[in-house]
Amino acid sequence: MSLNYWDLDLIHERMKEYDIKYREIYDELFDHISSAIEEKQNAGDSRNLSVIFDEVIATHFGGYLGIGKLAVTQERDYRRKVRKRIWANFMYYVNFKSLAFTVLIMLMSLMLPTGKLTFGVIGGLLIVAAFAPSAYVYFKLKRIKRPGEKKSLVYIETIRRANLPTLIIYCAIGFPQLPYQILGEEPPFKLYNIPPVILAFVLALMLIYNFSYVRLCKQELEQFALAEE
Repeated sequence: MSLNYWDLDLIHERMKEYDIKYREIYDELFDHISSAIEEKQNAGDSRNLSVIFDEVIATHFGGYLGIGKLAVTQERDYRRKVRKRIWANFMYYVNFKSLAFTVLIMLMSLMLPTGKLTFGVIGGLLIVAAFAPSAYVYFKLKRIKRPGEKKSLVYIETIRRANLPTLIIYCAIGFPQLPYQILGEEPPFKLYNIPPVILAFVLALMLIYNFSYVRLCKQELEQFALAEE
């Protein structure tokens, strides 16, 4: 015996009682509850659907508080998984080719003079590289973020990681000069005096991160496609 449209609608209505913020966690819990109710009905349980629903919540999740704890646990586990995956992807691209590329652009940067023009060119490349992951996730993961539905944990966590390079650049530029701006004094060290070799090294690291991030997005899209089947 399968649940009909009205049964599923009732389950959705009952699940509104619980604070489940993210769509992926909600869908997983919904599937679990629906399957458990179907099993009971197929075993001959003819009670009201709401009564069976309450029993499933109590026995499978430990009641109302149990649902909330499980949602928080699953959210934490997912964030931990993303951290491990992005680090694994980063190490995947730390290979002979990337190291050779890093050494090459650092050697090339040694031939550049320290000054405003060099800082402007490499700094511009750093800004582009910093914003590239955010642009990539916006266009690639747009179909995961659906209007009118619960927030997507996959989208939110991925875009948060995408903004990391931008945050690092902002902090590296802004924080050292903040005390002098507050005091109204001229900073003793100008940003354009940063040696080009250091800027080149940072650029190489950021490009490796971007490649690892693109790989993360592809992995998440593959999992999303499998879940939708």
